[in-house]
Amino acid sequence: MKKILIIMMLALLLSGCGLQRAAKVLTSDKEAEDKTAQAEAKLEESKKELEKLQEEMDTSMEALNGDGKESGTPEEQLKYFVDVDMAEVGEMEGEIQSRIIQASEQAGEDPQELIGVLDQAIIDYDEVIQRVEAINVESEELQKAKAGALEGVNLYKESLVLYRETFDDPSKEAEMNAKAEEFEKSAAAFHNNLNELAEKYGFTFTQP
Repeated sequence: MKKILIIMMLALLLSGCGLQRAAKVLTSDKEAEDKTAQAEAKLEESKKELEKLQEEMDTSMEALNGDGKESGTPEEQLKYFVDVDMAEVGEMEGEIQSRIIQASEQAGEDPQELIGVLDQAIIDYDEVIQRVEAINVESEELQKAKAGALEGVNLYKESLVLYRETFDDPSKEAEMNAKAEEFEKSAAAFHNNLNELAEKYGFTFTQP
């Protein structure tokens, strides 16, 4: 049972509780597996915050998605990328991960329900990847950030696939752990890049 929780912690470095309002939060909940109820409450709160942010950002950043050309200051572009694009990605991932955490906690001696949840999660993760692919950025620094996010969600899906395969072939566990480690490095690089951009443009990332 610990295997799935280890992967969940790695995934949350990139999503779920991760990229929220740029001036407020950039973090991970390292105890998510023991705090399902709190995670769900935070997810609901983040949904409401996201709706509010989208209204604000759509007003001030309408030109970003209007004629297909990037506009606004670099600060506004970064803020839109984090507050809107990545917030939506995080919401999608958070919902998937919440289902996996709940199923893993209830699995007991019979993993069939967890296996079913994992199968669906792998399918749902294609939508997450498509959402990242659809992010519209033109500046070199945000193209790099998008590439980092895309690498991360693809690696996490690959980790999920390998975890699912361990139920049929336990020898896959070593490969799964190696993929999880690869994801961890990718997520760390992604966050380091965002931290550098935040510092460059005067944003502050704090613990929630």
